Amino acid sequence: MNMQIRLLTETDLDAVLDIQHQCYPAAWLEARATFARKLALSPQSNWIALDDAGAVGYFFTHPWAGNGLPALDEARLTLPAQAHAHFLHDLAVHPRARGRGVAARLVAQALAWGVAQGLAEARLVAVLGAECFWRGLGFTAQAERDARLAAYGADAIVMQRALSPP
Repeated sequence: MNMQIRLLTETDLDAVLDIQHQCYPAAWLEARATFARKLALSPQSNWIALDDAGAVGYFFTHPWAGNGLPALDEARLTLPAQAHAHFLHDLAVHPRARGRGVAARLVAQALAWGVAQGLAEARLVAVLGAECFWRGLGFTAQAERDARLAAYGADAIVMQRALSPP
């Protein structure tokens, strides 16, 4: 498979919305305005994966501070002035491309970006049984008390790992 990973742009949002609809329940779908806001706030930390037939995955991430979670579908998201963490917000791979290493390549790109920014840790909310995938990448489950976790579903788990230069 010929695959390219590049920074996401606004022109990619239709493909992002399509992949999102293929991957998530309706209650978790984020609006175009939310994705556009994330792109505007952190344009260097969001990626799209493409193969010869088009978009096969995307990854939205951003700098973060504190142990709280960003709200799901928050079009008014603001980023902290002094970030210490890299929040891995939304990783999705189109069903036609699963099992081809798309997610691992997107995650590698994101983690390298976080290290280059000097961020100390990566945090995420694992959903839909993805905890095993994230554990394989060195993430561990955290006891999270943030009320926003409920919006991510009953099986949602906050996970984190340290980021360190290679």
